[in-house]
Amino acid sequence: MKHSVLGGLTVAVAMSVFGAPLPSQAQDSGNSGLSLDAEAEYHAEVLSRSDSPDAGPPADSVPSNLEPAKPESGLLPQSDDNENSALDTATVFPHALDARQAATVYIRSIPVITLVGGELETLNASQDKVATPQDAQVLVERANEILARLQDLADEGDATAIEARWEKEAETFVVAWGDETLLTVDDDAILPDTTANPGEDALQMANRLRRLLGDAPPLARIEGLPEPVTPTNRLGVVSATLTGMASWYGPGFHGRQSASGEVFNQNALTAAHRTLPFGTQVRVTNLSTGQSVVVRINDRGPFSGGRVIDLSAAAASQIGLRASGVGRVQIDVLSP
Repeated sequence: MKHSVLGGLTVAVAMSVFGAPLPSQAQDSGNSGLSLDAEAEYHAEVLSRSDSPDAGPPADSVPSNLEPAKPESGLLPQSDDNENSALDTATVFPHALDARQAATVYIRSIPVITLVGGELETLNASQDKVATPQDAQVLVERANEILARLQDLADEGDATAIEARWEKEAETFVVAWGDETLLTVDDDAILPDTTANPGEDALQMANRLRRLLGDAPPLARIEGLPEPVTPTNRLGVVSATLTGMASWYGPGFHGRQSASGEVFNQNALTAAHRTLPFGTQVRVTNLSTGQSVVVRINDRGPFSGGRVIDLSAAAASQIGLRASGVGRVQIDVLSP
């Protein structure tokens, strides 16, 4: 892939329009397709058949009132190698995301990374929000730095080295190329169609870059995550295992009687399940973070959204599920 993967990479910047939001942060990470990222792969397949290598983001992925400006030259070094014409152009589009300034990076018209900045300024009494050119330029420059480094790494290496990684000391998820960290996935760097779960965002970003920059196979897991805790004699043996989506509940039900007759305490390590006997101990592992918690079934539910277990607020906090609201988990039913 020497001097071919990101050859001629340039950036087009729509500096004049900031008012169109990308999709707001979703709560249900179960629809994210975290390892295969089917939606991004589908778009990549469609776009790879296009006769126009310089096509911008597809009409259904860019806000209708966001008109791309003409490409600015000289933002990234040019290459004479045009073998991969579909990768010749990357674009950075500044825009509003809720009440904050943002900029999204597109490669082959696929949105890959959204960088999020500060809050937009209030324009008038109607509370319209606008961004200053300086705010957008900071994000564009940061995006350019990421793209320039991607180009250097693509010239020198193999896209199979791109991975999502858990940095234990910093307690953060990152997207890396080999030993080099490309970006930290947090509130300031998210997946454009974010799952609201940094781990899943990081995995999807890595898989999109792997596909777009080298047609590398998708990753199924995040590197560096601790393995789920194995059963101990104190907890019992695993009699059944299943995976599915988990949610949590708390403030609105705290102090009310649960289906078992027990008063619900959102600060206790309990959960609701549709069929498991009351008193059953289950270990719930967040598959995005590797964190586990053992809970006792004392209520019935959940009854919507295709979810398999409803955790107390305290249990959700212990496995990093409270902020995202929902997440994919493994449930191990423990027998004495």
